[in-house]
Amino acid sequence: MKRIKISVLLFAGLAIALTNLKCNKYLDEEPVSSITPETFWRDQNDAKAWMAGIYNQLQSTLNTNWFDWGEVRSDNVKTAGTGNAQTKLLNNILSANDADINNVTRWTALYTTISLCNYGIKYFPGMIEKNLDQGVTRYKDNLGQCYGLRALMYFYGLRVWGRVPIITEPIESLTQQTEFPRSDIAAVKKQILDDIAKALETIGSNTSGPSRYYMQKAAVYALQTDVYMWFQDYDNALIAAEKAITESKCTWVTTPLQWKNIFLSPETSTETIFNIYWNDVERGGGVGICQKLGSGSNTNQYMITPKIFQELRERTDVNGIPIDGRFWTNFDTIKFFSVTVYSLSVAEFGKFYPWASGQAGPFVFEANNSCKAKIPVYRFADIQLLKAEALTHKGQYQPALDILNQVRSRCGYPVKAQLADFTGDVMKGIERAILKERQYEFLGEGKRWFDLCRIDKMYDFSNNGYAYLRETMNPILSARVGATPFDNTASVPNGMGRILYPINSDAFNANSKLRGDQNPPYDE
Repeated sequence: MKRIKISVLLFAGLAIALTNLKCNKYLDEEPVSSITPETFWRDQNDAKAWMAGIYNQLQSTLNTNWFDWGEVRSDNVKTAGTGNAQTKLLNNILSANDADINNVTRWTALYTTISLCNYGIKYFPGMIEKNLDQGVTRYKDNLGQCYGLRALMYFYGLRVWGRVPIITEPIESLTQQTEFPRSDIAAVKKQILDDIAKALETIGSNTSGPSRYYMQKAAVYALQTDVYMWFQDYDNALIAAEKAITESKCTWVTTPLQWKNIFLSPETSTETIFNIYWNDVERGGGVGICQKLGSGSNTNQYMITPKIFQELRERTDVNGIPIDGRFWTNFDTIKFFSVTVYSLSVAEFGKFYPWASGQAGPFVFEANNSCKAKIPVYRFADIQLLKAEALTHKGQYQPALDILNQVRSRCGYPVKAQLADFTGDVMKGIERAILKERQYEFLGEGKRWFDLCRIDKMYDFSNNGYAYLRETMNPILSARVGATPFDNTASVPNGMGRILYPINSDAFNANSKLRGDQNPPYDE
């Protein structure tokens, strides 16, 4: 990253990798041995090194998981290249111990990031109190980032697996507790919100270009908005969204080319809040987006569905020319000149890549091992559309539509959604329109699956829950050979439980306190 180079940073890695103590811990955490707190946490260079290690691990944790967890099982994608894992994910036939998908169901990397944050949360307060190396401002910011990143990791865990173990202390000794049961949803929610509150006490407010690759206050407010929306707490979501919008100092882009720049150069865009930085030289390899949606060295595993391609293509002017910039900035409109051609291709998705020449046609797709795409975690339109969704639930329909129309118009699509367009259940109709716009806006960004889950009754695994997900996904799954829809019926017992991921068998083998507590209908 634009911080210390990865090759010289990693006490964070050393603290885990140098130890020779091999104990059977289900999170694959290992206690610090040869490097101790007495020989570290002394100055600003140590603080820089630790935070670089955390962000290095965050990159590893979300390398492909942000896509597999947040995109793959939605209606955004279909299989493209060869491979069994894609079929199992898309057909909703996950299992707890499957060599093809083990890395998707393991939470080891997520908890490694949490572990590194736990160290920072324990030791940065001492550095603050002593003002070591006159670095108190840095240490406070670092402490806030640790709380914010830990909250983000637990929020991913909550959405993917539901109940997850809560661990808030670093593992430094074999005498410490090393096995933890799953905590209930309310406890995990409280942990996330408590971490967010603590992050906001000390985290920095930098909104300059390079700071967008770090969690700063605007990103924490964005996360808070997302959490409140997940739990359908619309009043608090609106408060958090306003704070995120104000703190970010973001302004709308005004052209499709500026919209494209959100992904090509997030540090210079007016709409970015928090991105994962990626540099293949520093990382020693590329980010997973190349192998997922567009690679210069291999066939991409997935492609955006022809249905979405056609829907965006049909947003035209009076002459039938597609005018929504998210069509021609995302898709090669020369190679894929019709939905028929697109449907018969292993089509790449160009959102994160520049054009080979001009402003249309083929994109420059990097090889898997040299991919440098910078993945958005939170951006301005995300928070604005969440705000619009919350406003809808508060009966403020026109302000919600104003946001929806702003998102459209900045990308070249001037057709406005009018309140008169919605009859019957107006609230539901506007909510669905916002969700459709979010689908177009955040294609390939790991948002759609969570949007499907967030609407209507959650954590109700009868046929009364997750209405939006079921109305969207069940027709698709029912049409796929070997796929399992989301139903609890005699023919599909516990099918609704498949909304959550299985806990990988490795966890049960290593942690006795998890045994007997798998997400149904999966085996341990």
